[in-house]
Amino acid sequence: MSAPTLKALVHTMRHEADGIVSVEFRPATAGVSFPAFAAGSHIDLHLANGLVRSYSLCNPCSDSGRYVVGVLNDRASRGGSKFVHQQLRVGQVIDISAPRNNFELHEDAPRSVLVAGGIGVTPIFCMLQRLVALGRPVELVYCARTRKEAAFVEPITALAAEAKVPVTWHFDDEQGGPPKLAQLLEGRGADSHFYCCGPTPMLDAF
Repeated sequence: MSAPTLKALVHTMRHEADGIVSVEFRPATAGVSFPAFAAGSHIDLHLANGLVRSYSLCNPCSDSGRYVVGVLNDRASRGGSKFVHQQLRVGQVIDISAPRNNFELHEDAPRSVLVAGGIGVTPIFCMLQRLVALGRPVELVYCARTRKEAAFVEPITALAAEAKVPVTWHFDDEQGGPPKLAQLLEGRGADSHFYCCGPTPMLDAF
């Protein structure tokens, strides 16, 4: 028996970077609230072409009235991300799942090191906002092929400046190649908690 779904209104769509849009969903029915979620959670979008695709939530988990996901128009798309970019539009109502979390954040860690690669920044950005809100020690390593393909750079920069969060930026075209994670992550204390989300080569290296 499939889990019940939620009716979600496509409230806002924003261009976040080359090939990346964010989609903000709000409850389609007045007086109805979305379930709460924790940093690292994702939701399933039940798209009109029959596909079901999972996307991480990137807005603060303190938000009670909306879910925001970031979607890369994947060159190898089997129809999910292409549909979002080409056919999903503001004002449409779709079915979504309640949030689920397979990427749990330990909020009481002595220090958290967040590593994002490309569109993998979506759950990482949510984690960053949560740890900043809690006043917990955190730093971010954000890697992308180019600066133009990196989503949420402006809000991350603003948040990091306000909260004095160390951020390491690595853009392959500016650095002459992909990141060397062993070098970027060395020297952290043994009590640090590390989180990584990104493409398979990055996860293998991590």
